[in-house]
Amino acid sequence: MASPPLTDAYTGHDTFIPYLLNRSTSALNADFQTLLRSHELTLLHWRVLAFLNETDGLGVSTLAQYTDVDQTTLSRALVVMENAGHLSRQPDPLDQRRVLIHLHEQGRQHFLRVLPAALDIHHRAIQGFSAEELAQLRQFLNRIRANINGDGR
Repeated sequence: MASPPLTDAYTGHDTFIPYLLNRSTSALNADFQTLLRSHELTLLHWRVLAFLNETDGLGVSTLAQYTDVDQTTLSRALVVMENAGHLSRQPDPLDQRRVLIHLHEQGRQHFLRVLPAALDIHHRAIQGFSAEELAQLRQFLNRIRANINGDGR
């Protein structure tokens, strides 16, 4: 069996993309999880609040896709968030089989209270990057996700 081309060879953990992404994500998530816990939120709750703050009235399946969780996990989180007064689940007036999720003012305010500290973590992570480098980084990360998901986008 022939050896893979040198460009495909494993040259150590410090050049292995899965390792580098994992290390970066772990560092970011450690700070972010601490922040969210101090505001009695989980990462999923934060994602739900963030997406609904951008686009209110999303369907459960769309919200599950955006937050990268299955609908069952999301539904359990929505019950907790609804009980906390952050949102409501209402039937879609155009299709009674669908449920739409609406952000309440209490949920919006909770999101907005956490946002400045979340942005501080974000800004610390991207410190020293030029606007051009950030745009390129976003493209690369999206391309990696698309490659892994097999959708080529």
